[in-house]
Amino acid sequence: MKKLLDRMIGSLVFKIALSIVIVETILLGLFGGYYVQYFGAEIDRRIAEQISAPGRLIQDEQLKISVISDPDQMELLLGPHVQEAMAIGFDGTIYHTMDPMMIGRSVKELPDFPKDELRADMTEEVLFTSDDSSGRNMVSITPLFTLNANQPFMYAYFKVSTEGLEASQRQMQSVLLIGSAMCILLTSALIFLFTQQTVLKRLITAAQFVNNIQIGKLSSRLTPMGRDEIGTLERGLNAMAESLERRTLQHQIAQDALRDSEERFRDFTLSSADWYWEMGADLKIAFASYKFYQLIEEINGSPQGQSFDKLGLHSEDQDGWRYLNSRLSAHMAFQNIEFSWTSRQGEKHFGRINGVPVFELDGTFKGYRGTGSDITSQRRATEEQQALQRQLATSQKLEAVGQMAGGVAHEFNNCLAGILSFAEVARAKIDNPDRVKEYLDHVISLGERATSVADQLLMFSRRRIDQPTNVRVYSVFSEMEKLLITLLEHRIELQIWSNEPELHTRVDPTQLSACLLNLAINARDAMPDGGTLQISSRSVEIAPLAQRTGDDDEETYPDNVSGKFVVITVQDTGMGIPDDILENIFEPFFSTKEPGKGTGLGLSIVHSWVEEAHGFINVETVEGEGTTFSVYLPRVEATEEATQSKDVIDSIPGNGERILVVDDEQSLRTTAGIILEDAGFKAVSAKSTEEALEILKATDDTNKIDVILTDVVMSGRSGPQLIIEALRQNPQYAVVFMSGFPARSRNELDKLLGNYVFIKKPFRPAQLQKAIHDALALRAERQST
Repeated sequence: MKKLLDRMIGSLVFKIALSIVIVETILLGLFGGYYVQYFGAEIDRRIAEQISAPGRLIQDEQLKISVISDPDQMELLLGPHVQEAMAIGFDGTIYHTMDPMMIGRSVKELPDFPKDELRADMTEEVLFTSDDSSGRNMVSITPLFTLNANQPFMYAYFKVSTEGLEASQRQMQSVLLIGSAMCILLTSALIFLFTQQTVLKRLITAAQFVNNIQIGKLSSRLTPMGRDEIGTLERGLNAMAESLERRTLQHQIAQDALRDSEERFRDFTLSSADWYWEMGADLKIAFASYKFYQLIEEINGSPQGQSFDKLGLHSEDQDGWRYLNSRLSAHMAFQNIEFSWTSRQGEKHFGRINGVPVFELDGTFKGYRGTGSDITSQRRATEEQQALQRQLATSQKLEAVGQMAGGVAHEFNNCLAGILSFAEVARAKIDNPDRVKEYLDHVISLGERATSVADQLLMFSRRRIDQPTNVRVYSVFSEMEKLLITLLEHRIELQIWSNEPELHTRVDPTQLSACLLNLAINARDAMPDGGTLQISSRSVEIAPLAQRTGDDDEETYPDNVSGKFVVITVQDTGMGIPDDILENIFEPFFSTKEPGKGTGLGLSIVHSWVEEAHGFINVETVEGEGTTFSVYLPRVEATEEATQSKDVIDSIPGNGERILVVDDEQSLRTTAGIILEDAGFKAVSAKSTEEALEILKATDDTNKIDVILTDVVMSGRSGPQLIIEALRQNPQYAVVFMSGFPARSRNELDKLLGNYVFIKKPFRPAQLQKAIHDALALRAERQST
């Protein structure tokens, strides 16, 4: 009941009805009071007019004064409520009255008579009310004058009771109040019905409409029923509903798009091989995609709330984390920061991260967002690719070796034939020392020539390491000339020349020879029907880009090079290179030869080596006329290093030091022993590591070994294994290694030992003596420290 009452009191209908009743009541009070007063005053006016009428008529002599003594006439004139009617003289004597018993009496005898009202100066009628035992009365006193008299000679006195008039007045007021109340009720009902139909009903419809909007029925609409204020409200509500429906639809579309985007992003993060992460302004991980979370959790627990350097990752670069932290502190982007980690299975993996800073619109730093990638497969594939490229490069070199086979065999046969011939002649002329010395000099020269051929074979089989030195370019041309003539098969004319024979550059001479050989092989293949191959050298000085004049060919030199260069030109008269493939000739594995006739690595190797030597290559070609390769290498000044010959090494005799010569080749042990004995050393030989160790164990202070001269590669245990075991027994031994495979031997020795002396086979006596003395000096230096 209380809820119903509260609901009724709180309803707009009740409030409007109550407002109407209050307004009508106020109006009734105002207008009813006014009309009651008006009608009361009107009744009083009429009573006054009625009671004063007989006095005026008598005063105007229209009525005889004697009529006062006739009760019937007085009742007709003053009504049934007349109380008294008298004609009173100036002295107060009653001359006429309705009661005959009162005639002749004085008004002074009457107790309730208003004696004070009878004044001699009265000129106008006096009306007043009086109350006595009979109730409320109205009294009229009219002065009567004679002609030209200044004072009244008599007074007309009338007294009428107002009881009946007041009853009539109350009856009239009751009728007025009842009529007004009914009018109020009727008016209120009409106003309420009108309000109900024109206002409340529309407001209730609007309220229902708002409720529909509230519960999501955005398609609801109102029907405006006029141009009034409610109609304006209805149209405004419709516009609001349309706008809300439109915005809701847009919001729903945006929500759907956002949900689709989130689902798509989640699918991408779950299926992508990359990782996604986000960090807050405190540079701590705030979000990590599943794969990143899974990775970090495996090696270091949850990444949430941790910085990068606390995740169990290891930078591949020494300054990697320091660089990353500096970028993070400066709120700058970073890219390609590589790191590694070890999985639970003990496998090493590699990753790379990138990140960009995020800022608010006002510039406030919010944190970072970024990605990460597992590049383990990429790193391993790169390593495998590099290994494959090395193998293919070796294959390319071996292909060149194969093409050189005929020329190499021819060179070795020539050398061996000369050595055998001069040896036979020397033996026949044993009694002529001068002739024997001459023939032996020829034998040594032929041996060195064969050694140079062996060096080239080692270089092409990747058995040498780069040994940059100051090289006289024309000397390399001369050393290559015979090999190139053989390689060109005598169907191609070879021309070698130089305007400046004393040009020098700092490169590995064997690599320069390989470069020339590759270019010569390509030139030979481009001239199947023969032609001319020119190899020349000259010098050029390249000005910086800002100082180059318009006369210079801008396409000849790269923008970033300047200085003095040696230009080695290899020019052929072959078929030329088509323009559509010219840009690809230096790419690895690119070849225009038939399958099985080339690996496509020759020019790629040349280009790579020239760049490593801080040079560059230019190519000029005309189809059908030929091609010119110009190799630019930095020019250096000539030094002793570039001109010193092996023959310059002076002989360094020994002082009785005992040398242990270890080699599985009998001829080398014998030769080395003879050289050492002739130089003043004492030689002891061993054919294997085991025999050498037995000799070392059997020595004492009287016959101790000073230097161990050992081959690197032997049957059984190798030379480095011998030295490791010997130095374990006595660290005071001096050591000299010798080998015919310098690159492989040095790489192996660098991994096993520290300082040592190395000599390449075959060697000259002076070279062996110098190596022994260098080893003794190195031992003395080691002992002093």
